[in-house]
Amino acid sequence: MRLVFYGIQLYKLFLSNKKKFLYIPLGLYWLLIFILTSIPGRSIPKIIAVSDKIKHLAAYFVLAFLLNFTLLIQNKYPLLAKKAAIYTFLITLLYGLFDEIHQLFIPGRFFDWWDFVADLIGSLLGIVLVKIILYYYNRSNDNLLELS
Repeated sequence: MRLVFYGIQLYKLFLSNKKKFLYIPLGLYWLLIFILTSIPGRSIPKIIAVSDKIKHLAAYFVLAFLLNFTLLIQNKYPLLAKKAAIYTFLITLLYGLFDEIHQLFIPGRFFDWWDFVADLIGSLLGIVLVKIILYYYNRSNDNLLELS
């Protein structure tokens, strides 16, 4: 439940400072993913001793979370905001596929369908978390409207 609370606070921050915070976290995070997946296989530091599938899932969970919020909050393209979950999934699916193909050209790296599946599961979980946050955010706003 705490995760939802912090998600609502982040959503409020994004809403109140659109121009300042809308694209910066997403862009920086996406750049970080690209840099990390460009490191040759033998040079990858073993900082966290967990399965690489968990790392893929976590990376795409955060990517989908940030991308979904960004598409929801931007107002330049209303269709993207209206169908943010679908576009988030499609974009992360295509990027996950691109990322796996990109790794074919990195020494010590290879294309792994299971990494791609972990990317998609992480993306779906990130989208679901945004849906949960918005549900509670809208519910709390409805309660505030009823009290006034």
